[in-house]
Amino acid sequence: MAGIYIHIPFCQSKCYYCDFYSSVKLSHKKEFLNALLVELNLKKDFLKKQSITTVYFGGGTPSLLSAGEIQTIIDKIQSSFQVDTNAEITLEANPEDLTDEYIKNLSTTAINRVSVGIQSFNDSNLQQLNRRHDAERAIERIERLKSVGLQNLSVDLIYGLPNSSLDDWKHSLRQFLKLNIPHLSAYHLTYEKNTVFGHRLKKGIISPITESESIAQYNLLCQIMRENNYLHYEISNFCRPGNFSIHNTNYWNDTHYLGLGPAAHSYDGNIRSWNKPNLQHYLSDLNDGKLPPHEKEILTETDKFNDYILTRLRTETGINLNQIQTDFPVFFNKTKEKINRYKNSTVLCSFDGNRFRLTEEGFFVSDSIMQEFVEIED
Repeated sequence: MAGIYIHIPFCQSKCYYCDFYSSVKLSHKKEFLNALLVELNLKKDFLKKQSITTVYFGGGTPSLLSAGEIQTIIDKIQSSFQVDTNAEITLEANPEDLTDEYIKNLSTTAINRVSVGIQSFNDSNLQQLNRRHDAERAIERIERLKSVGLQNLSVDLIYGLPNSSLDDWKHSLRQFLKLNIPHLSAYHLTYEKNTVFGHRLKKGIISPITESESIAQYNLLCQIMRENNYLHYEISNFCRPGNFSIHNTNYWNDTHYLGLGPAAHSYDGNIRSWNKPNLQHYLSDLNDGKLPPHEKEILTETDKFNDYILTRLRTETGINLNQIQTDFPVFFNKTKEKINRYKNSTVLCSFDGNRFRLTEEGFFVSDSIMQEFVEIED
């Protein structure tokens, strides 16, 4: 099985925290769609007839595409690849794009999962993030999606905002629960250097919250989600049983995937490649029938092992010593020794003799733990 990711590189405006590649030049949208269909055709053999179990429209802002444009892309995928009848097909959407007409039209497409970028149910937080919707609009749009049968929904929320309080965060989580949504992606704010927040942090205009405040907001998140029967199945993701993101879970389980659009990544088990984040060059080359500018790396055994560590320790399943012994025998003894160093650190991890997992406390400091397990190429 395999997945397809489509990067839609357009936004109405840039959010102050976001460093994903996008352009506000919406006049290029039609040209981009034509180029994307060309890229699909050029790369139709990349996955070598593997069955497609997930398709994911990310960005950028995929909901800037019309429902008809989305279906045109899906039709091309279905004619070029072996797509499972029950494939998960996800669209990332912003509340301000989800008009009644848009939602009605979307319900006639093959999209069967919608991930809504709400970020906060607090209007002052939304203004701080430079979001274009307010909390009331977000709530209305979620209810409208559900009313047309789009029940498989996810919401993105951000915590750890400058000057944010525990009460602010609790309010967003409580509102999320009221909406009866099966999946939540909750991210702690990070200050990326090429974002408005990154520049403001460097200039001292804003300051991050303290470590103790970050921990308090994270602990509140975990507590509330646990009390309401959501599984904490990955560092930033929570779901009701059976509602995990298949697409993202496949990434963490070494499934192959094809990325389309500028800045999109692809992986076939041995090579990781990515289109350069440049819309103009992407359009120019594909208009000439050539593959867009891209780079690639051939993965060494060490690279593959490190990928295994970095992806599996993000999840509730953790790393499996038996699998490491089979797939990465050269690293087995060293990994076992490293696990033994943590055998008394039950606050951060658990180990049953074969499977090593991080606890919720371990998730919060996962970067430092992961770095102890990765191997350095000789």
